[in-house]
Amino acid sequence: MDDRWNDFEDALESGESDRVNEVIEEIKEMDLDERSRLFEVCFDDLTDLYAESDDGYIRQSTVRVAERLVPGIGLIFAVADDDHSLTLDLEDVRQQTDDATGLLLEAMTDDDGRVRNSAKRGLKDVFRTYDSLEDEETIEALAVELEEMATEYSDKRREHLLDAKADAEFFLQSGFGRLLEGFQKEFGDSVNN
Repeated sequence: MDDRWNDFEDALESGESDRVNEVIEEIKEMDLDERSRLFEVCFDDLTDLYAESDDGYIRQSTVRVAERLVPGIGLIFAVADDDHSLTLDLEDVRQQTDDATGLLLEAMTDDDGRVRNSAKRGLKDVFRTYDSLEDEETIEALAVELEEMATEYSDKRREHLLDAKADAEFFLQSGFGRLLEGFQKEFGDSVNN
């Protein structure tokens, strides 16, 4: 797995979109256990690469990889079903999700809008994961944190942070509330008439 990560890291550092997209596609095709093991091998290096890069595209690429590495609901269900092919337990899943959340929150204040948009997509997966863990408290805390972060900005970052807050609040609604909001987004005011 270390050699594989070294190849991935070289591709990310290259800033070449074809190579980066290949990495992301390869991670997407990994089984759940491979992805979780990759997370353990690479996440510290990934956050370092993000922090050290002056290139917005490379920072966006690291965030896109982090998004792919968010454990997600598939892994939660596999762990809950006691899938013996996995090396993780729910506490490991929670820790990986917490780690990914930290990077994604940091990326939400990046100067580059592409980075923020990728982070926003990644946070949706984070919220879904916490929702699957039935961890409403963490989702609430993230919504509050995103709102507090938004007060520090008056530019497009503020809008992106508030959008991410709205995404978090979506997962705090009841099942019916989520369904209604989905219909309203899809069909607009015609739902209310």
